Amino acid sequence: MDVQDYEYYEARAKDVKMEDITSDEDNADILARLRDNDPDFTHISIADVLQDEGDFVVREGDDLGWLGYFVGRSKELEYLNISDLPNNLKFDSFLRGLGHNRSIENLGISTDLGDHFHSLAPLLRNNNSLRDLNFIGYNVGLQCARNIGSLLGQQCSLKCLYFEENNLGDEGLAEIAVALKTQPQIENLYFYATNIGRNGCVALGNVLEGMRNPALATLDLQYNRIDDEGLHTLVAGLINCHHLTKLCLSGNALITEAGLRSLSTLFQSDHCRLECLDLAETNMDNDGASAMSAGLASLSSLNKLNLSNNHIRDQGLQDLVGSLVNCNIEQLYLSNNSFSVLGLRSLGTLMQKTTSLTSLWLERNAINDEGLECLVEGMANCCSLQTLDLSINQSITTVGLTSLSTFFRSDNCCLEKLWLYGINFGDDGAVALADGLMGNKSLTNLNITSSNVAARGWAAFSRLLCDTSSVNDTYLSNHTLTSIKPYGMQGDTPPDIVEYLTFNKLQNCATAICKILDSHPDIDVEPLFQWKLKCLPLVVRWLENARSYLGNVNESTEVFQCRQLSAVYKFVRGMPQLAVDGYRGEKMKDVQSKSKKRKFDQTL
Repeated sequence: MDVQDYEYYEARAKDVKMEDITSDEDNADILARLRDNDPDFTHISIADVLQDEGDFVVREGDDLGWLGYFVGRSKELEYLNISDLPNNLKFDSFLRGLGHNRSIENLGISTDLGDHFHSLAPLLRNNNSLRDLNFIGYNVGLQCARNIGSLLGQQCSLKCLYFEENNLGDEGLAEIAVALKTQPQIENLYFYATNIGRNGCVALGNVLEGMRNPALATLDLQYNRIDDEGLHTLVAGLINCHHLTKLCLSGNALITEAGLRSLSTLFQSDHCRLECLDLAETNMDNDGASAMSAGLASLSSLNKLNLSNNHIRDQGLQDLVGSLVNCNIEQLYLSNNSFSVLGLRSLGTLMQKTTSLTSLWLERNAINDEGLECLVEGMANCCSLQTLDLSINQSITTVGLTSLSTFFRSDNCCLEKLWLYGINFGDDGAVALADGLMGNKSLTNLNITSSNVAARGWAAFSRLLCDTSSVNDTYLSNHTLTSIKPYGMQGDTPPDIVEYLTFNKLQNCATAICKILDSHPDIDVEPLFQWKLKCLPLVVRWLENARSYLGNVNESTEVFQCRQLSAVYKFVRGMPQLAVDGYRGEKMKDVQSKSKKRKFDQTL
């Protein structure tokens, strides 16, 4: 079939039937929704396998020219992904139709379009809605990089350029960097796992340094081959990016102390406003951490720092803590390093001084009981920490977990999520945790390894969530914890605990009511007798309020009515003379009222 112009489809659009130009009902439905400008149909992908709604799988019988026409005239379509380049002569017609679109905001390309790249120029030139351009998961050769660079020259509204796992390399980045000279409005650049090394960083750094007031806010260069010299050149360009708030360099194992010292000059520059810094999995160690610390002390804007997997030890952590005291750090990732008592004591000092830290990640740090106790000393005075990860610190035992109770019970505690995966503390540790959480009203999520927690440990958690000793004890139980998640299958959690956690997901008042209904089928009202009959109306009102929660405890209306009658009967049985006197008193009032009314009527 010959390649058709947009006008060809425009002239025939009123009479065409979807089933005549598509291979199946799914594709026909996509064209119909595009034609009708369905406001709920905003995403479409040209794919080789049907996986999601909006996947247009090209088969024999599909006319891509019609797809391009309907995409071109759509006013609702926001996202288009081309993940398959079909062997279809109408693909050029599709791209011509696409060039008429003005609504697409995000364009993703997951295959090499070859010479077809040039046919995308009208879309980029005429669509001022386009914000995101993504190239993911295919090998971008030098010629392809040049084609992409040429396309960028057609666009001026683009805000985000994204490359992921496509072997762009240094030469490819050099081509893209040249095109970026004319794109100062771009705010987000992502080159994730794209095989970029020293020369690519030199090219990008030189371009950024020469740009006038670039809008760049995010630069992501994770998992490449960047070394110290490349980073040094890149920093010269980043100093010129006064709007930069997020820098990700994790997974660049060639970065050492020298590169981090260069990075420190960025932190100390007058216009640096970094808020998020990701340096996980570099070759940092103590020396690198110390080299970077001087710069961090000047970076008051920093609120998220990831230094996981960096072989940092006590001295490096101490130097970092001395710098971070001056930052408004909110999220601190230090997993998979190695800290002893000395380092953890300094970290505790930071927690005493900061009022902004909300998340602390310390997974795999060889922390033992003594180290945890030092950390708790600082945490007890921290009024902002909401998330704490201590997973896979296998030297922590019941002794260390017991020390956490000081933190749980402190007035400053606002911890909501606690990770303890990979710590096989057994029943003793479970009892220590449950006892420590008595009275805590902040923790909602507890993540543990349950492989060696047996009946006694689970019983402690059950008592924490719902102490059935008395109605009052049930009322004072923990109504905040909504998840105790064992590592592995949820089925490891005993059914009674699952039920109590479900109750805790209700509003606080409803939680207590449901637990009392569930655990006390025959409510003991005798403790209320000291107030005589004054509490009877309150009990009756409470039971009426509880009626609306019967569905949560699977109790029938008939059974509940027996509860109500039983409670009233217990009051009458426990205080028969007061009940009789109360009844007689009400009758006498009624008689006196009627007598007064008769006398009044007689005087008329």
